[in-house]
Amino acid sequence: MRESPLVVAAQQSHDTWRGFDERQKRAAVAASAVTFGRLGLRLVVEAATRTGRLSRKQRFVANLALDMADSIDGKIARHFDAVTPFGKVADPLADKIDFAIQEYGRVMRGELDAPTAAVRSARDLASTHVRHEQSLRAARGEIADADTGARPLNKWTSAFRAASLRVDDLFPGSRLAQGMQHTATAALIASGLSNVKEYRR
Repeated sequence: MRESPLVVAAQQSHDTWRGFDERQKRAAVAASAVTFGRLGLRLVVEAATRTGRLSRKQRFVANLALDMADSIDGKIARHFDAVTPFGKVADPLADKIDFAIQEYGRVMRGELDAPTAAVRSARDLASTHVRHEQSLRAARGEIADADTGARPLNKWTSAFRAASLRVDDLFPGSRLAQGMQHTATAALIASGLSNVKEYRR
């Protein structure tokens, strides 16, 4: 039975961790706290939205702040030279969980249809699997050292996906929000197919 990408990355991080000084260890812990803390705060925002405790503008501002916090963990790790294999896997995985929290929250509120959310989740799962398989193939020496970082197309589609969600915060159900939702879904599918094509090379 194959171990999950997070488990493999955590095992690979043991040697990296032993080579860190105390400052680097604190930075690595702080980066992970930001990564997973953002997910906790997103859940709080979604729960407050569902119970009516946040207005549209308040939800928009809170979600936008969390979007902007997405890069903080990476900046901390890179600044202190505290990048770990675990962090490399956890950060993009947290991004996908973050989107799932937002999108299934919208499904529950009737702002996004379930099939669209399912297609997006399937694309995210496939992308995660491809990235993990590339790392394993590189570790076995089957391919050159794999660059598992987000490619430009993936970054663009993620940015547009986030933007479509922010528009939906302000104008739920509007033509603009729906148009951006469909465009974001199509772009995600295209980037997913691109990832698979790249993996097969």
